[in-house]
Amino acid sequence: MTRRSNPRPFTAPGLRTCLMLAALLGGPGIACASQAHDYHLPQGDLGEVLTQFAAESGIVLSFDTQLTRGKRSPALDGRYDVDQALQILLRGTGLQATQESDGRYSLLLTTGQGDAVELAPSRVDALGLGYVTEGTGAYTTGGSTTATKLPLTLRETPQSVSIITRQVIDDHGSQDIGDVLRNTPGVSVQAYDSERMEYAARGFAITNYQYDGINTIYDGVYDEGVTHVDMAAYDRIEVIKGATGLMTGSGDPSATVNLVRKKPTRDFKASITASAGSWDNYRTEGDISGSLNDSGSVRGRLVGAYQDRKSYLDHYKQKKDVYYGIVEADLTPDTLLTFGIDNQATTPRGSSWTGNPTYFSDGSRTDFSRSHNPAADWSRRDFQSTTYFTSLEQALANDWKVKVSLNHMISDHDTRLASASGGNPDPVTGEGMFLYWGRWEGHRVQNTADVNVSGPFTLFGREHDLVAGFMTSHSRQTGDTYDGSAFAMVPGSIFDWNGKLPEQDFPKNGDYTTTQSQNGAYVATRLKPTDKLSLILGTRVSTFKYNDDQDYYPTSSLSDTHASYKEHGVVTPYAGVVYDLDDTYSVYASYTSIYQPQVYKDINGATLAPVEGDGYEAGLKAAWFDGRLNGTLAFFRIEQDNVASSIGTNPVTNEGIYKAIDGATTKGVEQAGRRAGTWLERHRRLHLRPYPRRRRPADFRFPVGNHQA
Repeated sequence: MTRRSNPRPFTAPGLRTCLMLAALLGGPGIACASQAHDYHLPQGDLGEVLTQFAAESGIVLSFDTQLTRGKRSPALDGRYDVDQALQILLRGTGLQATQESDGRYSLLLTTGQGDAVELAPSRVDALGLGYVTEGTGAYTTGGSTTATKLPLTLRETPQSVSIITRQVIDDHGSQDIGDVLRNTPGVSVQAYDSERMEYAARGFAITNYQYDGINTIYDGVYDEGVTHVDMAAYDRIEVIKGATGLMTGSGDPSATVNLVRKKPTRDFKASITASAGSWDNYRTEGDISGSLNDSGSVRGRLVGAYQDRKSYLDHYKQKKDVYYGIVEADLTPDTLLTFGIDNQATTPRGSSWTGNPTYFSDGSRTDFSRSHNPAADWSRRDFQSTTYFTSLEQALANDWKVKVSLNHMISDHDTRLASASGGNPDPVTGEGMFLYWGRWEGHRVQNTADVNVSGPFTLFGREHDLVAGFMTSHSRQTGDTYDGSAFAMVPGSIFDWNGKLPEQDFPKNGDYTTTQSQNGAYVATRLKPTDKLSLILGTRVSTFKYNDDQDYYPTSSLSDTHASYKEHGVVTPYAGVVYDLDDTYSVYASYTSIYQPQVYKDINGATLAPVEGDGYEAGLKAAWFDGRLNGTLAFFRIEQDNVASSIGTNPVTNEGIYKAIDGATTKGVEQAGRRAGTWLERHRRLHLRPYPRRRRPADFRFPVGNHQA
């Protein structure tokens, strides 16, 4: 059992009393409006600043996100009551706050003379819930842009969406992405051994990962950094189910995972958290944030974490170092510059490779203990990943804005494995096992850029939304290859195995270079023909390139190999419709195109053709209690061709061999709910069943990777 020591939150006695009275009287903000409190809110996006103010003041503030989109709020620094504070925050925005009879606050447009304008009926969107979740205690957010880059609430997005907020991460004690996704509706986690993790949704591996909405190229379960990322530096995780080719280019039918980093604060805040758990699991986190100048126009944050742990597995241990730094600067009231760095290094020892045999040599079942580790004590998968990121966001006239984002990621891995996992031992002597072993290494540099412009426009007397942009990503991975073909017998009995084995010196036999690039132009719009009906349309045109060169030394018995593909003008359309039945329920449907380039190779070493297909989804969404409880019932169907099926492993290179299967169809239903308070538990359910359009061969298996067995 893990024991944690966390800093205690400070709550002013007056505010705490107001919140208690409000809860008893049924009016969330009824008793707090006249009391003054100290506020230190930086200038910024109006919607986000209002959300932070609502959280700190304890009021419920309801507003349509169309009213605040593209508007900036001045800083709020001093002691004010609620009405005074709202006047300052809304100064120059053309908006006015009004208190309802039940104590809630809402926003109205004003005329040039300061009179409030009665708006046409419109569904309230944000309801005091913003995008940033840290420090709010919220279990959901006001919206997400991951699916289409359009500012949509969860109910407005025509796909199943799960948001894992900072509060949920802390409540569960989640320390890495695996911990988070294990508790995400509709996502499964499979561990192939001590280090390799695969996350799947709707029956398929998740291969689309983003950082702050910027794509990263995924390299299977061996990827350096994505499948092991620590949670210390992140505000929330957004999971969009189904294909998202509109934004990611490669329309994977499973899901897209967007990791959103923590932001710096204007107020000084600092915390240190320590934990100790079973199997010598020790962890420390530090977090410090605040203004870097007197005006608060420049803000910074530094996060660090260190973990040293062992495991229920014999002779396994792991160390992890994490640091993250970010600076935000308001160059002007309309210009925001962000730059930062995050780094993670993971160094395990005793890393297993595959597992234990299921059967003895006589066909009877083995019964290894849960703690039995087949790995040698020096076996390891060392990873290090460093990302430098920057963005520039400029507010334009008429609530439009342009944003430029750049990511530069450097990742390294050094993998040296030995695992007593081969063969079937004698049930009496335990002899007859052999070692899987080998060495792999790689150095990868990935550069990604995204430029987009977004804002509202008027057509036929109604306001709609539009986003258009261009994304480019390029990665180059290099490394030496090593000869690991000489498998050795396990010395003695497997029953006496303790991981003690001399570390092997694997001879180099060549080198490799792998490059991947993707460019794409995209456009998406949300049309509002009526107040209740939304049409979301988009398309993307992409170019994909892939080259893999394997060069062996003359002394090697292996032949050089080359694999490549190039696709131009790949179009991935997107269409969705959302209809509001009332203020609580909406029905939706969406279509997404599937196009997924592959790096899997056939028996001749040729790269398989891209996976192509279509994804369909329809369902019911609900937002109860002012959006603080969200529910989704989704039905989906996925049709694909050219799906890679594993047919074996190259015994010399340990690379997987695959063949393409046509006619893979998956149907399913997903039910999920997420509350935004502490009074209702989350419910999740996924029913999944694959159906072949054409009969699959008996050995059909979805692939799990392409570099190692």
